[in-house]
Amino acid sequence: MNTTIHLEYEGKTARLPLQSPKRAKAEPVIQRRTSSGSVITARIFNATSKVNPATFTADDLVKSDPELDLSMAGMVADTDLLCPAFLNDAGEVVQDFEEIEVVLGVDGAEKERRPRTNRAANINDVRPLKVGKLMSAEEALTSFVIRAVYQIVHSDGLGHEFLRGLVEKLQNENSVAVLGAGPKGNLPLVLKEKGSPYRAFLHGEVGEDESYRLLVLLSNQELKLPA
Repeated sequence: MNTTIHLEYEGKTARLPLQSPKRAKAEPVIQRRTSSGSVITARIFNATSKVNPATFTADDLVKSDPELDLSMAGMVADTDLLCPAFLNDAGEVVQDFEEIEVVLGVDGAEKERRPRTNRAANINDVRPLKVGKLMSAEEALTSFVIRAVYQIVHSDGLGHEFLRGLVEKLQNENSVAVLGAGPKGNLPLVLKEKGSPYRAFLHGEVGEDESYRLLVLLSNQELKLPA
């Protein structure tokens, strides 16, 4: 993921690159080979049909005469040209439906069902994200399930100065900072259109030289003991 985040800290604002953190070591390259040569993964069409290939038999072909488009078999599927389709139990395409969010309690029991909210991305709005209160790193990492981690980086000298000051403060106090959207900085972050909301924390580390690392920790689940 590579995008831009609009951040405010101590009265200063900056738009900075947000990306997936780099690996300390390069991921090893795994190559699959057979006696015929290298093996690669690709999505291809087996045929276009309205049947389930797993349960389809020759008798079904004779009796029902399904419309199989065998000319599609073996063609490479261009994922950029494909779109998802929703089917009912009868295998029919459903066009009119409503997405429902199911809310579960700490004991796993269903608490509520509500229409899914189509949220707009808010990490690069006109109003910047606000760096809020500090909490201990231990408290944050033991109270919330971290679902994703991204890294904020600088693209110029001003960005480096802006971020390094924030990182040094977080490391010196062994804390993470709450990061929020909205006028008061108390709203969850939404990274992409129609995406899920996340509670966010900033975690910083300073290297021995001029290096530093500022991470955005995203969580959508708080750890609580049932009553």
